[in-house]
Amino acid sequence: MRLAAALERKTEYDRRRYVRVPVRVGAGLTDNARPASPITVVDLSCGGCGIESDLELAVGSRVWLKLPGLESWPCLVTWSDGPRAGLAFDRPFHPAVLERFTGG
Repeated sequence: MRLAAALERKTEYDRRRYVRVPVRVGAGLTDNARPASPITVVDLSCGGCGIESDLELAVGSRVWLKLPGLESWPCLVTWSDGPRAGLAFDRPFHPAVLERFTGG
């Protein structure tokens, strides 16, 4: 018997543990060296988010995300490309928090 296998390349999106939902939420982002700067969260999941900002964020840096009505949430900058960046949360949001901002 002969078996054929195909390797499929996964995109970065396919490897995400959590599915991100498109949003447009004004928020703040800070590190210990400066006060919160305004950003826009453009996609959100229980495990992370994508943002747009005027900040220059270094991959691997520690930051705190401040969404409206929530405490500051510790994050790691996982990628940065011009005005866009991706953040991974140190601990996941409860699904109810995600529903609050996504309406779902």
